[in-house]
Amino acid sequence: MKKMILIGVGALALVGISVGASLFLTGALNKEPAAGAAVEEEVLPEEVFYYNVQPEFVVNFKGKSRVKFLMIEMVVASHDEEVPVVLSDHDPELRNSLLMLLAEQDSEELKTAEGKQALRDAAMARIDEVVSNHHKPERVLDVFITRLVMQ
Repeated sequence: MKKMILIGVGALALVGISVGASLFLTGALNKEPAAGAAVEEEVLPEEVFYYNVQPEFVVNFKGKSRVKFLMIEMVVASHDEEVPVVLSDHDPELRNSLLMLLAEQDSEELKTAEGKQALRDAAMARIDEVVSNHHKPERVLDVFITRLVMQ
């Protein structure tokens, strides 16, 4: 009788060790953080709202030898979902401000990457000014030039 009990206990111990080793090796036991350890939450990126300034801008500006033309499309990005609404509601003011900015540009400067970046920065300041006048300041995240043609 003692032999049967010892064999049963040995079999149960063997099954227990087998299950424990399998869980340990697959990492199932390591899911819980240790006591006192900080739990890191997955940080989701903030949602970005875009406003496509339409129709594209076509302006003439001074070049070295003759009048030049510039066609440009811009997209405004913001984390504030109200910014596209504000820009849409105040589209005439926005377009006027950007047209004045674009007419001031120099064709030679716009040929360089630095010139294009300077235009993006200036456009962002003008767009943010419109948003600040009608909503909240510093709501524009970025301005993207999606098409630029000079002739």
